[in-house]
Amino acid sequence: MKFGGRLLIIGIPSTERLSFIADRIRRHELLLQNVRRQNRNVEEAIQLVAEKKLDVARLVTHHFPPANVADAFDLVSSYSDGVIKAMIIMGATA
Repeated sequence: MKFGGRLLIIGIPSTERLSFIADRIRRHELLLQNVRRQNRNVEEAIQLVAEKKLDVARLVTHHFPPANVADAFDLVSSYSDGVIKAMIIMGATA
């Protein structure tokens, strides 16, 4: 993977455990992301975003400064206030 790349674990792996070399992940600043409920739509969604045919910025309904991370998690976990996606904005203040 390229420096700063993203590894997606899509769906339910066939094995209970996955192993990664932590030092390589750290050195290359890789992001590991689990994707659930993909329902065979991930490739199409990635293509739509890449082709700028889908404006994903509209999905971010709430923004929080780092000091309010707990509030962001509470909001998202309760699905309240019409939240779709909440974003923590680094460098932002309350």
